[in-house]
Amino acid sequence: MNRNLVNIIILLVFLSGCAERVIDISDNEGKIVGGCNAGFDWHLYGLQDSIDYMLYECAKDSIAKGYTISDERLLTIDFTLPAPPKDQLWNKKIAMSEFHSGKITERELGYVLAETEYQYIRVIWVAEDDLANGKITQAEFNEIDKTAKLKWLGE
Repeated sequence: MNRNLVNIIILLVFLSGCAERVIDISDNEGKIVGGCNAGFDWHLYGLQDSIDYMLYECAKDSIAKGYTISDERLLTIDFTLPAPPKDQLWNKKIAMSEFHSGKITERELGYVLAETEYQYIRVIWVAEDDLANGKITQAEFNEIDKTAKLKWLGE
């Protein structure tokens, strides 16, 4: 097999689960006043749906204040998360199991994966600030990270 062809195939495999998109936020005069960027690596199912979910999450406060976004298609999407299995909370492991058993769609999976990762990131951002400001120790940060990661991944 041609070496260049092998390199292209390898590159395509690496890129297949990676994507990123940006939207602009504009005021009522059309001036760009901000933006949102969402991307995921190694996200094989529901990738574009996860990106849509995160872009909307990022922009929704601006939308509520009357700003517009460059991808108005996001305003037409119902981002409601499906109910998790009885007596459980969503995490990646449960979401993947529900998807593979046909109980949620790939789109719903994308939303759930984005939301669970978003909740993890929110906890970590606060913990990073607390660590930087001396409010918590590195050991406390590590425990917060471990707990949040378990809640996100479900492992």
